[in-house]
Amino acid sequence: MFKLNPVLITFAGLLLLVSACQKDPQQALTLPKSLVLPTAIDDPNYGAESNPTGDVIGGGICYSRSVDGEDYLVGTVETFVAALEQAQPGEVIRVEEGAEIDLTGNINLRIPAGVTLAGNRGDCFTTGPLLINNDMTPGSVWFWVDEGVRITGLRFQGPDDLFEEINYDLRPAKSSICFAVGEADVEIDNCEIFKFSRGAIEIYPDGRNVYVHHNFIHDVHAYPVITLNRSSLPVLIEANLIYWVWHATAGSGYPGTGYEARYNIMIRQAIPTSWLPYGGDHAIDMHPHLNVLVERGQRVAGDELHVHHNTFLNAAENDPSATNSPDAFVRGTPRILAQFYNNRFLNADPEKAINHFDGNTWVYNNKYGPEEILVPIAEETTPQILFESPPPPDILPAFINTTSFPVNIKVNTLNSLDIQAVTISLNNDTIYVGTSPPAPNSLMVDFCQLNNQVNYHRLTVTATDNRGVTGQHMTVFRGTCGTN
Repeated sequence: MFKLNPVLITFAGLLLLVSACQKDPQQALTLPKSLVLPTAIDDPNYGAESNPTGDVIGGGICYSRSVDGEDYLVGTVETFVAALEQAQPGEVIRVEEGAEIDLTGNINLRIPAGVTLAGNRGDCFTTGPLLINNDMTPGSVWFWVDEGVRITGLRFQGPDDLFEEINYDLRPAKSSICFAVGEADVEIDNCEIFKFSRGAIEIYPDGRNVYVHHNFIHDVHAYPVITLNRSSLPVLIEANLIYWVWHATAGSGYPGTGYEARYNIMIRQAIPTSWLPYGGDHAIDMHPHLNVLVERGQRVAGDELHVHHNTFLNAAENDPSATNSPDAFVRGTPRILAQFYNNRFLNADPEKAINHFDGNTWVYNNKYGPEEILVPIAEETTPQILFESPPPPDILPAFINTTSFPVNIKVNTLNSLDIQAVTISLNNDTIYVGTSPPAPNSLMVDFCQLNNQVNYHRLTVTATDNRGVTGQHMTVFRGTCGTN
């Protein structure tokens, strides 16, 4: 098979390559004509240009991991649905080359455990078979994905509008979802997914070790890829081409969740006219978990967010909301760390590129704006604060089953930074001030000295580095005086 070197393919080169080799004029794997490219791409160690995967970002061009052979060859609604009902672990359902299967009205289809659902997208520049669903019940899921499933080389067209056609007053969104992943060891690769209002790939409870890569995702109104409550790390989002207007990747912020996004190209599209006036929104998103935020006003933003070697571009040059949109927003404090490094950000101003609350965020070695301004350590980088005792924040306050316990924390800094001051407060009363964290087991909390009529106690740690930048992290806990 003819092999491309993805590291050597620039954005302009990719555009020419796709245009020259495109067989199907309706397939949308072309970069927008209005795309604003960086002017000084001179180092492949930054952004998606560093792609080491061996395949072109977004897939669809001489893809190297196409699936050969099949146990079921399907090309109609009847044979497709029958194959889903019959397939066993280890078997391959192949959709016929050039097939268009109209599955309109079919929802909640289950792809059974261990099955591969395959097409030939990207095989010698083929566009791949097309699955269509033009009418889904609002809020419904097209495919439920079981454990060990791989979905590769196919196109999935949903029932909602293209970006430029969105007008919910005239045509309400179906709130449609293409894939719901609620099991482990799922791979979705080399697919095109478009025309969904709610989500392309949603990772549900028990979804873990999920690998989403080399897909072209476009015209998904919200949450092209999102990790939801009780999903688990690891989740890897790699080498995808994502057009977005309202988030490209997102997380619910549920404790224990998170994701890694690397080698992706994320292209901001023009906002539909019906959305204007519009203040702008961000590509990379991590919410504060809603229940925790509502019940106790605490912003817990999952565990880990690992964002590196991505390129953010603007195809909405005349849309004023594009200039108001940060590249990423961490809307709370991760329990472990949010890291952003070796990205090429759309925004020239580091303060505008990354927004976050409180702490546990490191932003370093990124390039900013069309001029590719390198900032080794951005001001958005804060100290990292980790709780060992009491435990880190969770959905419910931890119950500590002893009369007293030590306050044991770790405070870390990025690279050459140093900690200058640490302050610990308990229910707004300062209980420790120092130039470093207290020695292990040296600072004790006695429940008999606390007001245990309250629902929980708040322990807040504030750390300041040698630049004067402060990070803060809080946990909550319960206990009683006299507990054995």
